[in-house]
Amino acid sequence: MSRAAILPFPGDAYLLTYWLHLFRTVWYDEIDRLYIYFNSPIEQKAVEYVQALADDPKITLYYIPRQIEHGEAIKHAVNELVQEDYTMLVEDDGFIFKPGKVNQCFTMIEDKTFDIVGSKRGSCSTELYQAALQHFGLTDRGLGDNGPNFWPCFFFAPTPLLRQVENFAAKAWTKGQVVPYINHTVTDDVIASDTMVEASLQLRSLVPAYKIGLVPQYHGHPDDMDHFQNKQYLFDGQALWCHIGSLSSGIGGILKDDQNRPLTRRLIDPPAGSTVLDHKPTTDFEKREYERRVQWWLTFWQFYTDSVSGNSTMPELTDLYRLAIDRIIEQYKLSPKRITQRQEIYRSLGL
Repeated sequence: MSRAAILPFPGDAYLLTYWLHLFRTVWYDEIDRLYIYFNSPIEQKAVEYVQALADDPKITLYYIPRQIEHGEAIKHAVNELVQEDYTMLVEDDGFIFKPGKVNQCFTMIEDKTFDIVGSKRGSCSTELYQAALQHFGLTDRGLGDNGPNFWPCFFFAPTPLLRQVENFAAKAWTKGQVVPYINHTVTDDVIASDTMVEASLQLRSLVPAYKIGLVPQYHGHPDDMDHFQNKQYLFDGQALWCHIGSLSSGIGGILKDDQNRPLTRRLIDPPAGSTVLDHKPTTDFEKREYERRVQWWLTFWQFYTDSVSGNSTMPELTDLYRLAIDRIIEQYKLSPKRITQRQEIYRSLGL
């Protein structure tokens, strides 16, 4: 029996430096092969750095010079790259910081205890959420993520089962259309779903409920500081992994150069003419959400610069990455103190 992990990767080389360090030092021996589906228009120096970083007998790096939808990347990898018997889906902001959990989840599939192992998720319109709960007879309670769907991170299944999935991508339905697998006719004008939602409905239709194993996702949250103080959720002393969430909004989105171009597209997009960032947070809750993300981008930058010891092969991009972080802190009026505090609580986990 052989094990694979699929990592769709949209181009943050600083994040990947950190992610692969955890892979190599924590759970390297728990899988047979890691497939990195690298899809990004980022500049050539960064591509070459990533290719060198992923030079490893257990890693297959597949590169296309454009960004594609996350679910599409999963589908391509499942159907065109993976050769192993069992597959784990993981994301580049899913960090495994203690050994054993990946092996445990694969073992539960291999010994037929479960057909799939995953974490509960909503991430769809209320109408779809409620219709799916009702169709599958599911409850909606408990700390952390809930819902009828699965995260495309820390998800485990036999590879042939994943190859039956028709759509891993986000999808919307309009009034009068029937949502497949739950036979629900849409009543709202439009209902939407994120990555893995339609796939989750199909998988639940294929797998009996008693053959679905559920594990906590330990997804990041703006209230992480409170969770730390109260020893809850990610800080309950039992977490072996965490899914930070929303970090893909960085280098391909709100981390921009001084001409307002996302860093992955700075050499191909024309200047935007304004350095004002979009979607500025207005509430304290929103600011804490951005502080949560910024502290990680800062952690990645610091880890990378320490790793290369001043010998960066992409010095211009590295400087722009840090400047973009500083620009967000200033323009969003974020708290450097709270950002530092967040770094400290995650270090307490070994991250």
